[in-house]
Amino acid sequence: MPIIRRRSRKLIAAGLAGAAVMGAVGGGTMMYVLQDMKEKQSMERSKYERRITELEQSQLLQLNTMKTAWVPIKDIPPGSRIEAKDLKEVRLPADAAPMNLASLKDEVEGKGAKIGLLKGTPITRSMLFEEAPTPDDLRHREMKAVYLPSNLSKGDVVDIRVQFPTGQDYIVLSKKKIDKLQSPAFWTTLSEQEILLLSSALVDAYLHEATIYALTYVEPELQAKAIPTYPPNAEVAKLIASDPNIVQRAEKQLEAAVRKLLEEDLSRMNTEQQAHASEVHDAPAMAGTARSPDSWSPASSGQTAGVKGDESYPGGGSVEENDTRAERDVEAERILGGYGLEAPASTATEGAQDDELIFSAP
Repeated sequence: MPIIRRRSRKLIAAGLAGAAVMGAVGGGTMMYVLQDMKEKQSMERSKYERRITELEQSQLLQLNTMKTAWVPIKDIPPGSRIEAKDLKEVRLPADAAPMNLASLKDEVEGKGAKIGLLKGTPITRSMLFEEAPTPDDLRHREMKAVYLPSNLSKGDVVDIRVQFPTGQDYIVLSKKKIDKLQSPAFWTTLSEQEILLLSSALVDAYLHEATIYALTYVEPELQAKAIPTYPPNAEVAKLIASDPNIVQRAEKQLEAAVRKLLEEDLSRMNTEQQAHASEVHDAPAMAGTARSPDSWSPASSGQTAGVKGDESYPGGGSVEENDTRAERDVEAERILGGYGLEAPASTATEGAQDDELIFSAP
């Protein structure tokens, strides 16, 4: 018994020693792995922190070098005035921003657009033009005595010119915008000097049978304003001073001429439309219907004679119509006897002569 107990104690001690050794080895291994993981995590954290710091520094540097720009929040057509409510501020990288970028709102607000500006397009100074300040003597003026282009529309820019019968052609008013159009009338704005020039040109046109007409600009935002070349006539100025109503009379006469031309164009167009409609309406009837002898009339007989000339007598009647007339003459002779035969014959002859005269006319 003591021997067995002694061996059991040794085995238990050996097992405990082995377990202790294994535990120590496992614990050491675990500690090593955990320490290694901590070191790796620390290295990754440091790496990410450095990357974040670099990005923040790069972003700050980029923000410091970015430029302010202004973009429209809606499409702006060419020639339109840019309002403050149409703009939005954005930031652009300095290396991607154009050199003539408008960075201040005052550089854009109140200017005119030379070209169409799409929504979100950065606005540069070359896209804008400075609108002239409104002078104190600027007034709205309605004109009806000017020959207008057929394709003129509201917002177009025109030159008002005068052409004399001698072929001389002068610019009276330059680069005037059509504020409102109701052909043949239109509205624009004129200064006092332009009003006087126009009055002189109206009287000149009235006295010398000249023509006042308008020409449109191709690119009004890009093209420079033409210089007026019309020389005011001193005699006309004296005439205006002595009789202020002559300007009104001249304008009224020119308005009447423009209106007459418009009405002639409209009348000619309506006549052509009616003629075309009449041809379309009469073609089936002329092709598919036959007239009866009892439906004779001078107008219809004239039309039929032109179509069926080989079946007509010189009097304009057809074969069936003459047979019917002969039967009626025989019946009248039977009823009335010999009296009255000559009169119908002469009447028929006179009618035939009249018909021949009618239908032989050009």
